[in-house]
Amino acid sequence: MLNDTTTKQSLGYADELKRLQHMPVTTKVDGIKQWIKDRDPEHTFEPLVWDTVAEIEEDPQLPTDLFSLRQGTETAGQKDLTSTPMKIEMQQIVAMNRRVRVIRIARMDHLTAEKALIYFHGGAYYGGTPEDVLLALKFVAEQANCVVYNVDYALAPEQPYPAGILDGLAVVAAMAPNYHHLSLGGDSAGGSIALAVSQLCKSMGICTIDSHLLFYPTLIQGSDLEGPLWDDSRIDVIPSQRDALHRSYQLFEQLDTIMSGYYVADQPFDLTSPLLSPLLADPRVFKNVTVLVGEYDPFRLQDEAFIQQIGRATGTGNYIRYGGISHAFLNFTGNVPAVEDALAMGARLI
Repeated sequence: MLNDTTTKQSLGYADELKRLQHMPVTTKVDGIKQWIKDRDPEHTFEPLVWDTVAEIEEDPQLPTDLFSLRQGTETAGQKDLTSTPMKIEMQQIVAMNRRVRVIRIARMDHLTAEKALIYFHGGAYYGGTPEDVLLALKFVAEQANCVVYNVDYALAPEQPYPAGILDGLAVVAAMAPNYHHLSLGGDSAGGSIALAVSQLCKSMGICTIDSHLLFYPTLIQGSDLEGPLWDDSRIDVIPSQRDALHRSYQLFEQLDTIMSGYYVADQPFDLTSPLLSPLLADPRVFKNVTVLVGEYDPFRLQDEAFIQQIGRATGTGNYIRYGGISHAFLNFTGNVPAVEDALAMGARLI
């Protein structure tokens, strides 16, 4: 999503951020702490997000060629939220017969923190770069006082499933001996990759993943687009914005099919495999899960189904939902107050 809305800043940023910061836990169900951080007025799009959603035409058609799709994952305009000197360096991780580029991020005053977050950027499995989330992760590293490894994993379809997962596994295997607390995180497709890596870490005996930080993760491949996980009539929104919300869901239904196709690249894999579809994994595998999602994210319903499973299975977890926000909200880092609050909340819950 590359347009000028991501370069603007919301009016009343500081006041809205303060309001969000003071919103307490809303409920605790099956062990899951829930923060429902609605907008005022409720069930309306955040204006900068609305500028993007309102542009979607009737009967939207998403391009299917890879060049156009990758252009759609480009970002611009984020702002640096850190106030502490940070060290950013490129590294090459060599492990498990793989070579993987990472961006290592740490506070200058604590370069050898005992806690690390290994993070996977979004981009529908075929797009995106670690640089897209660099400013967001700088803030997480500062606030959590941890080292972040921002992974440049293999992209489909040139390197389809499971290449990106294997890259992530190699990074974890290399870093695990160096840290007392290891977290995995990701946004959108990167969240799915993080959860696949987590499953392999456990089943292969590599290490224990202590916590999971997931921003609007993609959790199921080949899902039933007519089923309850895609039913936007379940989402509260003011009547004047209902049609635009529906068009957004229509666009993401197409994206869901397209990205799954590129991800497996015609390989005859079972899309219900828990590595491909973490929503179908044994939820007991995942410790200390935090899911953050926007009220109007088309992946919201699957994210809610996932965290509910986690709660019933483990009795722990965190769910944070932001009113008026849609998918890929990290693109608005420094420009929409809900995003700063989400990053700070995530850092606190690692």
